[in-house]
Amino acid sequence: MKVAVYHNNHDVRIEDRPIPKPNHGEILVKTKACGVCVADTMEWYLSPRAPLTLGHEPSGIIEKIGTGVTLFKRGDRVAVHHHVPCLICEHCRQGNFTMCSLFRKTHIHPGGFSEYFIASAIHAERDTHLLPNHVSFEEGTLIEPLACVIHAIKKAGIQAGDSVALIGTGAMGLMFIQSLLYWGVRKLIVYEILDWRIEKAKDFGAPTVLIPHEDPDEEAARLQDLLKSNGADKVIIAAKDISAMNLGLRLANKGGTVLFFATPHPDKFIKVYPSDIFFNEITITSTYSADHLDTRMALDLIASGDVSAKKLISHRYPLKSLSDAILQTASRQQSLKCIVEFD
Repeated sequence: MKVAVYHNNHDVRIEDRPIPKPNHGEILVKTKACGVCVADTMEWYLSPRAPLTLGHEPSGIIEKIGTGVTLFKRGDRVAVHHHVPCLICEHCRQGNFTMCSLFRKTHIHPGGFSEYFIASAIHAERDTHLLPNHVSFEEGTLIEPLACVIHAIKKAGIQAGDSVALIGTGAMGLMFIQSLLYWGVRKLIVYEILDWRIEKAKDFGAPTVLIPHEDPDEEAARLQDLLKSNGADKVIIAAKDISAMNLGLRLANKGGTVLFFATPHPDKFIKVYPSDIFFNEITITSTYSADHLDTRMALDLIASGDVSAKKLISHRYPLKSLSDAILQTASRQQSLKCIVEFD
């Protein structure tokens, strides 16, 4: 089988390896499509661990099943989530599944950018999903990223009727727009600086899209005037720019929540004034990945059409061009979601 091995964004090598055999409880999946995540472009995060095979948004057809597998059969169309929790540790017992140590350690092998991969017994048991016939393999690759959006909305405690400020309208931001509208949010203010993304945000249903002022205080005043309030009840920062994070902290209403969804380079930082947080009772939180409950809801939203997955896919690449897909994803040029397709 062909396997893409990542060394850096410009150096991805295709290797030939034997097709693995599933052990007890495991499934062997023939990959049909796999999404390229922004995390697949972060050289500062990936290069120290290279060489490695990436790809955590795969869908495909079950080629073989190990002994003891009862939930699936050969030929099933599936999407597999790459991380699974233990369900019994202190974090899992509190519902914080993404903080589980097993969650961080579990992966599909060798990865989604491979013609075949193995999903372990607990992957098969806890977070592998049958794709309905009308959901394509391409659309199935959006289950994981959409689940991350759902996880964030839950973590921020967003409810119908809340006012929400969303900063950033890449593929994830566009999924936020659709999901927030599904959630019942009607006071939605979206911020973007790129013209083509502004048009995309409107196309995906954003009622108000603004180019932010360079001065966060001026933007906060404009938002307060728009909302006739002290700010947005919930602020989602879906951009990894420090300027976006500084802006987001200024936009929150008294008693509001600011959620960090994207990560900058670990050397970058922002200033936080504890007195402002204290007197205004601001909650600052973040989300990492998604759990098995989020992926189930993500599949439901895609299957129902409440989130248009197909509309988000802008570029398709063969496995041999994975480096091009990574560079396109990192470029901020006119692309939304890049996926790798397999024959």
